[in-house]
Order: sequence, then C-alpha cells, then structure tokens
Amino acid sequence: MQKKYRVPEIFLVAFLFVVACNPSGHDAFSVYQRACARYEERLAREPANDDIRLEAAQFFWRFHDYQKVKALTEGLTAQPLRALYAKAAFHLKDFADALNVFEKVGKLDDSEYMYLYGATLEEKNLFPKAIAVYRNVKPPYDVAARERIAKIGISVEGVIPSELAALLAEKEQFIAAITKEEAVIVLADESIEVKDDDTAVSTLYIVQKVLRESGKGLAEVEIGYDSTDERVELEYARTITSQGSVVYAGKENIRDVSKYLNFPLYSNARALIISMPSVDTGAIIEYKAKIYSSRLVAKSNFSLLYHARERFPVARARFRLSVPKKTTVQIEQRNQEYAGGLALEPVVVQGSEGTVYTWSFENIAPILPETGMPPLPKVNPAIGITSFSSWNQVYAWWYNLYKDKIALNDEMKKFLATLLRDCPDARARARAIYEFCARDIRYVAVEYGDSGYEPHRAIDIFANRYGDCKDKATLLVALLKEAGFTAYPVLIPTREVYAIHEDFPTVNFNHAIAALSLEGQLIFMDTTSSTTSFGDLPSGDQDRLVLVCMDEGHQIARTPLIRTNEVTYDTRMDIDADENARITRTVTTTGSFSAAQRFYFTNTHPQNIEDGFKDRIVQINPSGKLRDYSVENLKDYNKPMAVRYSFDAQKLLNPADNMRILSALGDISFDVGFVSKETRVFPI
Repeated sequence: MQKKYRVPEIFLVAFLFVVACNPSGHDAFSVYQRACARYEERLAREPANDDIRLEAAQFFWRFHDYQKVKALTEGLTAQPLRALYAKAAFHLKDFADALNVFEKVGKLDDSEYMYLYGATLEEKNLFPKAIAVYRNVKPPYDVAARERIAKIGISVEGVIPSELAALLAEKEQFIAAITKEEAVIVLADESIEVKDDDTAVSTLYIVQKVLRESGKGLAEVEIGYDSTDERVELEYARTITSQGSVVYAGKENIRDVSKYLNFPLYSNARALIISMPSVDTGAIIEYKAKIYSSRLVAKSNFSLLYHARERFPVARARFRLSVPKKTTVQIEQRNQEYAGGLALEPVVVQGSEGTVYTWSFENIAPILPETGMPPLPKVNPAIGITSFSSWNQVYAWWYNLYKDKIALNDEMKKFLATLLRDCPDARARARAIYEFCARDIRYVAVEYGDSGYEPHRAIDIFANRYGDCKDKATLLVALLKEAGFTAYPVLIPTREVYAIHEDFPTVNFNHAIAALSLEGQLIFMDTTSSTTSFGDLPSGDQDRLVLVCMDEGHQIARTPLIRTNEVTYDTRMDIDADENARITRTVTTTGSFSAAQRFYFTNTHPQNIEDGFKDRIVQINPSGKLRDYSVENLKDYNKPMAVRYSFDAQKLLNPADNMRILSALGDISFDVGFVSKETRVFPI
C-alpha cells in the first residue's frame, strides 16, 4: 500500500509571519535557526519518519537551502522525497545526479518539477528529450517552458536583415569574380575595447559565403576562450540559405566544451562551438559574439597581432582598438612587401576618454599555398600592437607567474637523487634530468597562452606525470636547479608564429622551453619533443629570438641553427649469376631526422613497422621478400640512430641489350613541386 504524505503548513506560516513582521534581520535569522533546531530534534527522535523529513525538506526548499534539502532526502525511495532531491540537485548544478533521479521518478503532476526535469535534460545537451518534457509542463511554468523550447530549437524567418542585404549588394561584384575558392569572407569586423579598469571587451562580427561543397567546413564555428577570466556572449548566429531563408541557430546547435577534456589541469581552456544550421552551397554564415575579459594579460599591459590576409578572399575587414587615456601603445607593421596595396597604418582618433585606432581593408586576395613556401608568419602582412614599454616589463610579469612554482617536495628530491646516482659527470646528470622530463612526463599539446600563461607547480606536474610546454619547462628547471645547475625558463615564438623583435616588447609567444648554463654555453632544451636528443632542438625552435627569464633579469637570445641533420644510406647488393640479389640497407640519421625516426619506431605498432618495410621493398622489386630488420640506438639519444633491413629480390636488373639497368632503390626522392610553377609568389 502506497504511503500517504501529509504536508503541514501551520509551522511554516507561523515562521513566515514572525520573520515578515520582525524588522531585525538578526532576529529573523535567530528564528530560522530555532526552526532548524526544532527539525533536528524531531528527526533525532524519529529518524525514520518520512513525514518529518518531507516537512523539513519543504521548509528548507522555500528558503533555497538546497544543501539541506538534498541531505534530508538523499537515499530515500518515497516519490515526493526523491522529487525534492532531484530539484535540489539541479539547483546545486549537480546535473548528472539530478538527471539520474528525474529519470527514475519520471513524470509528475508538478509544474516546477517538470520544468526542472526539462532544464536538467537541456543542461546535459539531451535536447529532443528536453523538448518532450517541456511540452508536458503545466501552469504556472508552462510559459517559461515554451520559451526554453524556442531557445533550444532553430527558428526560421523569411527576410534577410537590411544591413546584411546592403553589404551583400555592395560586394556582389567582388564575390561574383571569385571562381576557384571554397568560400569568401564577406565581412570580418573585429574590435577590442580596453577599459580604464584594465578589463576588455572584444567584439567579433563575421559574415562568410560558402561557394563550393568543400567550403561547408565553415559551418563549424569555434570561439576559444580562457574561462579563468573570460566569458563569451553569443549575440546571434544565423544562416541565410541559398534559397533566402534566414535560419537562426538554437541552443541545440551550440556547445560550450573543454578543449582538453581528459586533462583537468587545463579545464579552463574552453571553446564555444556553433554548428550552423541549414548550410548549403551558396549559403551565408553570419554570427556576432562578445568576449568579456576581467583582466588584461599583464595587469595594465597587453599585446596582440592582427593578420591582414586569410586563406579565403576577404571582401571587407575592419579592426578597431580603443584604449583609455592612460594607455600608450606601440604599433609595428610586418611583411609589408606582401601587403598588395593594403594600408597597414591606422586611422587614429584621440578623444577626451582615450584613443581609437582603426584599420579598414577592402577586397583582400587570399594566401594560396605553394610548395616549399616560407611559414605564413614570414609572408602574411600583420599589425603588431603592444602597450609594454620594455622587455623588462614582459620579463617581470612572467617571472612573477613562475617563480613560486619550482619548489620540490621530499618525494621529488629522493627521486632526483636516485635518478642521478650513477651519472659520472655534470653533463650526464643534466642529460638524465632532461630525458626524464622529455620521455616520462606526458606532453599535453596546449599552445602557450591557450590555457593561461601561468605554469602549474612542479610538484603537481611531477605527480600527474603530464603537462603542457610551460609546465614541462618549469619542472625541468626545478629539477635542474635542485641538482645544482643554473637553469632558466625560456619563452619562444616558434616558426609557426611571428618572430619577436628586440625593439618591440610583446607576449607573442606560443611555446615555452628551458635553457641550461653548462660548460660556458647556453644549452636550449625542449622537453615537448620526447625523441629529441639533449643539445638538439626541434626544427621549429631553431634560429629564433627568445626571452630567457633568469633569476637576475632577462636576456633576448637566439636559439642555435643546428646543421647536423643528416640521412646517410649505405646499401650493399650481392647479385648472383641469375641476377637475383640479396640487398642490405642501413639508414643512419642525426639531428631532427633521428628524432623523427625515433618517434616513428617508438609510437608505431611493430606489425605496422614490418608492413612498412615490406611495402617499401615491393616498390623496389615486386617479388622482393623481407628477411629481417633491426633498429640501433633507439633509446640512446647520444648516438646516431641506425635502421638496417635486408631483403631478397628476384631478377633485380632490367635487361637492355648488353646492358643492365638498376632501378632506383626508393627512399630518396625529389619533390618536383619546387620547380613545377613557371612563376612563384613566395620564395622557397
């Protein structure tokens, strides 16, 4: 027999009357405390009395004390108590727990309960089920439920906004002349307003047109942000289909996700992803968003780069920077020789509140890739802006983020002593520490600045055994210092980003490495490359100006250009009278080639490695059979890596009258793309 529940209201009404009539907040709180004590006494006497629990839970519910509601109803099976538990869990943002109970209880004739049930499904991105539940919500929450249904689903209108229609008409001729591109950026309107309280608001308004099937990739819009001090507000996102319908993205099209879901240390790196609805060839994609920053990158200072050209043609681009009166900025132009007539100088308007810098561009040609072209930062025109007045300001900012992160605990000190116990000299000790950080601390590829600029503590990185570039560099420096070395963290712009200049202080870094002062020289180390030898650097780190953050100050230094990158092929062929051959080939690598080979042989399944040799042999000789292969010095980074394989080949030589022709033995090739074009836009 189902138990009936009585919900007494007399005590609650009396309490509310006392609180409402009492002008003293302190006295009201005292009354509330006495009510709490009264319920505790009753439950102490009758802990299994569900009537008392329900009465108490409903009392606390009306005063929004959801923690108490949840504690009173947890683990109980009676339906009214479970319903209260689910509602409290929702308000405490424990959506997984709330959904579990909502699903078990099911539908109830309770308007608020059903509304919160739908809201929980919505929070878990279960949009079809949320809509179904919202449709069963009765008054008084039915109006709110209908509003949520409208927010979740897409909405369709028949009229293109007038401003957008005017823009498309104005740029119709430019767009019509584009015949080979996937898409065109009709408008990229961006602005950053730096406020007097050192906060900022960035506005992004983008209009794009899909011209080919392959251009539909633009329908997945991603806006990255750091949730530590940023929030994104999407004003709208809509698609104008090729037939002229205006389709607005609903909540089911929008997701706010962690960019590094499996790594809790970087949960603040997030992305707002919009899957634009109804995108077809000829469609217009339009969205507008604001990013609110509660602080600048370094107290009152910031720096940024604006790229003038994109992979698609751009019909119109605008960029505005507004700074308060107290802020002075420096501006530099990059790669003006590739600007193609674009004016990289701003229009400057000074007012009583501050200064506004504006750049406007029309009809920008795309950057088309060429074989062997330089990295984009060497050919894409850009505008650099900084409020830092010196490199010392940049150094002081980052050093303060780093300096308290290098302490070691006893466990780490014991580990270090064991690691270095058999090392014969200083170089061997430094190499052992470097190789531990490179091989045994898993690298999480979070670009520097993507999840903030501040490294985590060396203790945490050691315990978790993973880290991004700045974390791995911090751990390496911490261990080296404990071992008696002089070591520093280093901020570096790799070849994938614009280089820094000694006369233009900026935080344009996308990577962090470390430097060690040893035997009179500065040795740079990048532990994100698990197969790079001590003393070598990945190619993207080489010949770059970097900021070395020393304890006593900073230094702008240049990383070395390492020229000992070689691949040597040694081939021996024993050919018998029938022109069958046994071939042994040894491939020896140094420098970055060794790092690449080590990475392949370390991270590839043995069967796939063997199949790779067999495929290579068949390309040399269709009847070739692999005999064996071996890899030397895979783990010894101090020696060149050597790969040796041997195989048998039938009728290796091709007859040509009284001559024999030996086919090329693979591996060595020349990319004709370097010379296939009659004229090039970019140098090799």
